Amino acid sequence: MSEFIWQDDYKIGHATVDTQHRHLFDLANKIVEADTSERLTHLFALFYQHIREHFEAEEQLMKHNGYPGYAQHVATHNQMLDRLNDISQTVYHEQWQPADIKVFVSQWVLVHILEEDKLLGEYLKNLPA
Repeated sequence: MSEFIWQDDYKIGHATVDTQHRHLFDLANKIVEADTSERLTHLFALFYQHIREHFEAEEQLMKHNGYPGYAQHVATHNQMLDRLNDISQTVYHEQWQPADIKVFVSQWVLVHILEEDKLLGEYLKNLPA
């Protein structure tokens, strides 16, 4: 059973960003369901890679469009990457707890996508064509 259910309410209105967010949800579910340490390690590495790529793409989008919340948004990304680095150490040392990734993804969804990325989406929608 999936822990993280994608909902259309999570969309920010930018197709690329929304697709990346949905893919991260899918990976998070696979991580929570991982039944071997090898599978967990592999999936977590993919999750980490995709989050880094997503953040880079999002930061380029913000910079290109003159997003006024750019600096704060990047700082939040850096905080999340720091937390992911901490979690990756527990994965590497096979001390991972499912709650670690659940809490991280839940906080990321609640705070980052639903609040900060929604603000970015609103800004992008209001740009002149």
